[in-house]
Amino acid sequence: MKQYDAVVVGGGHNALVTAARLACEKWKVLVLERRAVLGGAASTDEIFPGCAVNVAAQDAGLFPAGLAADLDLAAHGLEWVRPPALATSLTGGGEALTLWRDPARTIDEIARHNRADAARFPDWADHLRTMARVLRVALDHPAPAPHDMTKRERLRLLRPLIQAGRLGKRTVVELLRVAPLPARDLLDDWFESGALKGMLATTALAGSRHGPSAMGGALRMLYHATGREPHGFRSSAFAKGGIGALSAALAGAARAHGAEVRTATEVERILVDDGAATGVALADGEEIAARCVISGADPHRTFFRLVGAPRLGPEFNRKVANIQLRGTTAILHLLLDGLPPLPDAAERLAGHTLVAPTLDYLERAADDAKYGRASDRPHLDMVIPTLHDPALAPAGHHLASIQIRYAPYHLRDGSWEDDATRDALLATALHVLDDFLPGMRDRIVDHRLLTPLDLETELGLTAGDEYHGQMGLDQMLFMRPIAGWARYRTPVEGLFLCGSGCHPGGGVTGGPGRLAAGAILREGKPVARLSGRS
Repeated sequence: MKQYDAVVVGGGHNALVTAARLACEKWKVLVLERRAVLGGAASTDEIFPGCAVNVAAQDAGLFPAGLAADLDLAAHGLEWVRPPALATSLTGGGEALTLWRDPARTIDEIARHNRADAARFPDWADHLRTMARVLRVALDHPAPAPHDMTKRERLRLLRPLIQAGRLGKRTVVELLRVAPLPARDLLDDWFESGALKGMLATTALAGSRHGPSAMGGALRMLYHATGREPHGFRSSAFAKGGIGALSAALAGAARAHGAEVRTATEVERILVDDGAATGVALADGEEIAARCVISGADPHRTFFRLVGAPRLGPEFNRKVANIQLRGTTAILHLLLDGLPPLPDAAERLAGHTLVAPTLDYLERAADDAKYGRASDRPHLDMVIPTLHDPALAPAGHHLASIQIRYAPYHLRDGSWEDDATRDALLATALHVLDDFLPGMRDRIVDHRLLTPLDLETELGLTAGDEYHGQMGLDQMLFMRPIAGWARYRTPVEGLFLCGSGCHPGGGVTGGPGRLAAGAILREGKPVARLSGRS
């Protein structure tokens, strides 16, 4: 039986980061991906003939430039595209509010809607960026484990604490004050314009089933502000060729250092002997031995499907079962024969295009999900990648991918398996889109709707949760995925987690994969270094 230092379960971007980092350290690594394409939620596939469609994730603006440089991803084909528009909020009546990458242009744009808000916006951006710098220190390092840390780990924790302290005591205190706030409270303190507040609140909704009035929304806003954009808003960067090009570059980096990467290879279970992971069993019956196993899947799938609850303690099982995986997003892919007649559409729609006209609109959309209903006036987040990467579709055509919030995985009435339920969501989304972007519906040539159930069955996202667990106050930092197990280890010796369900969290950041690799490397040297590669 072939022996590996590490078998990585899943080919999502975090799993590939972990594999590449270990391979760089001469580990003998095998990556196993169930699907025919790599990337998981960060994959690009031919959903329409001749088109390269980003299946779920669109934007990799939070992926660190330093990590890309460390792995030399440019040498493996990665190119970034950063359009001038970060986001455009459709406000109705053919009007729009755009946040441009150019700060001066953004101030002029906001002034068209509200001069007082334009005057305050630079201070707002500075305020968020300053707090985000402190949060970034916490996100860039392993989460503390208050009740289970060795002396060496306590000393290692001093580094981020010192870094945070250098940013100023007042900033740290302000972060602690702001982080638990609802997005609504924070934004009402600063701005008057409903359109501006609605747009800025959208980053608080990512990774959450709640609306802008829920506690902790400000922390999610700050999470997205860690990407170093000048506005303190979401970072925006697109991989040329689709987001799958990022995953392909990560796989290329891993392979360049000796890792093996297999697709269309499903792991049936993780092999455990006497409390330790010894390898994996594939769906075709093959067994592969490894010194350690690293799962890029979410905690529920890892522990309950791949390991099996009987091999874990009842208290641990209870905590894992209580992790909130609550997918509330559906994705609508469109093939278009042109753009809608919005003034300056090619420029304004090149980033994220949002239907988020007011905070109340977003709150009502979330209210439906509380009661197990899809929103009848949903929040939409659309990306038209062909505006900055026309090669993704045939000449004369565009692609649009729309996140629809809220579409809860668990419905009170009906099922996502029913055509009537799916058709109703499609009709609702297209109706709202046409209300805010008249003429868009007339441009549709083909479509494909992915419900939360589809995201589960096709991408392996339990309950359709693209973040591998809600990004709430109780499921971040040292409580992600659960308190006591935030440092990538598990109760099974030699089994580690590296997916978005780990600290620092979801989105295309590479953070969980990078930090997991660091934790694994600190566990000891690879077999390959001790006995030589076979």
